[in-house]
Amino acid sequence: MAVKTFVFENTKDKEKRHAQVQSALRQYTGVDSAEVLYTGRGKPYIKGLPEEMYVSVTTADEVMVVVFSGKPVGVDGEHMARFENDTRRKKPDYIGLAERFFSPDEVECVRDADVEAERFAEIWVRKEAYVKYTGKGLSDFSNFSVTDGIKFYNKVNGVPVKKLNVPFPGSGEYLFMIAGEDE
Repeated sequence: MAVKTFVFENTKDKEKRHAQVQSALRQYTGVDSAEVLYTGRGKPYIKGLPEEMYVSVTTADEVMVVVFSGKPVGVDGEHMARFENDTRRKKPDYIGLAERFFSPDEVECVRDADVEAERFAEIWVRKEAYVKYTGKGLSDFSNFSVTDGIKFYNKVNGVPVKKLNVPFPGSGEYLFMIAGEDE
């Protein structure tokens, strides 16, 4: 999949994040009148370009990743340190969360993992990238699976889902996945 990726420092201010995405779009396309708008469900889309272009955005801890593509795309990421055992914090019930949001195969995959938290994150990021691709959101999580319980699928409902390498200092501490059609 031919994509263009931008990495920014994350901010809690939605307007600043939008301005960063807008700036990346204009820098990438050179079209000052191009705009990033959002559907009612918050999925970003682009208006004002001569050719159709798609955008997806994820925030993970201190970074925001913006992906542009000529075909529909979805990206998600997590800072994996968030899922490491920390004796100072109460451990989330990853099995309970999986049972709430995941398919039975995915729940088993989390249960069978050496580190439930990491496996939960690996599944979550894949699912989130796929629903960002479709625009359906979390309500669709239980309607598809990214694993057969043992290995991860390369495609979900015919859509490729794979790891996205995003180069920046400390990127090895993050997991990013991208969903989209091959170009």
